[in-house]
Amino acid sequence: MAASTNERPMCPVCKHRMALARISPGPRGFDERTFECSTCERTEVVRFAVDPMQTDAVGWLAGELKPPN
Repeated sequence: MAASTNERPMCPVCKHRMALARISPGPRGFDERTFECSTCERTEVVRFAVDPMQTDAVGWLAGELKPPN
């Protein structure tokens, strides 16, 4: 399956592009993404490593909160 978080994988059965159906939290540091094929109805679950500095959780860094001097 795909290694990139931006790529929709190809279905291993019918070779059509799969669609992202859902994103679920996985084990610590990972997301589990479920892809579905609309042609043959196959589903695949792929685990992606999550970079904590690239998530929405870092929004507070752009706010007024500053580290102590």
